[in-house]
Amino acid sequence: MSEIKIPMEKTAIVLIEPQNDFLSPGGTMYAHIKEQLAERNVIANLQDLLANARGKVAKIFYCPFHPFDAGFPELKKGGPAYEGLRGIEIDMEADWGTGAWLRGTPGPEIIKELTPQPGDVVVEGKKTLDAFHSTGLDYYLRANEIEYVVLTGFHTDWCVESTARSAYDKGYRVIVIGDCTATDTQEEQDFCEKWIFPKIGKVMKYKEFLKALV
Repeated sequence: MSEIKIPMEKTAIVLIEPQNDFLSPGGTMYAHIKEQLAERNVIANLQDLLANARGKVAKIFYCPFHPFDAGFPELKKGGPAYEGLRGIEIDMEADWGTGAWLRGTPGPEIIKELTPQPGDVVVEGKKTLDAFHSTGLDYYLRANEIEYVVLTGFHTDWCVESTARSAYDKGYRVIVIGDCTATDTQEEQDFCEKWIFPKIGKVMKYKEFLKALV
């Protein structure tokens, strides 16, 4: 792994959903992921990765989930968007209301520890698992002549995996930073790192990635 060389000018880091609903006490999904965040030191790892990558890699992109209005009037009740994961999120309880990603609440806000810095790009409009699907991410990557898409964020087996598959299908070289991603259980994390990501790219630790930049 240490022999890999990654050209900085062709590399972008994509940080998926570093928001209060996932990562802060009181958030709708925080109770499910908090143990993994603590045990694997994920937030501190991300801070160190971003601090050391800024000014080296071509771009750092943030892909937060798009906020919804209270009651989710944007989605048809009983329609397909009310099924599966989105349907579960609609009914989740946070300290600030019912439902994930509620507009006007702390839920969709990026956590202070990972606040975007000058030069970082916040990609608006993510409404699905795949960060490419309803956003301009692909355009931004191509406009910056990016070849290596380095994925971090949450949850490993949902949005990170969906985005990794999409990046692979679009012809990018995919790297997932294992210790800068997290999900609800170690079992789910391990499955993705062992069986999914190696088939569509590479899994690296963040210090290995930083060392490989040239």
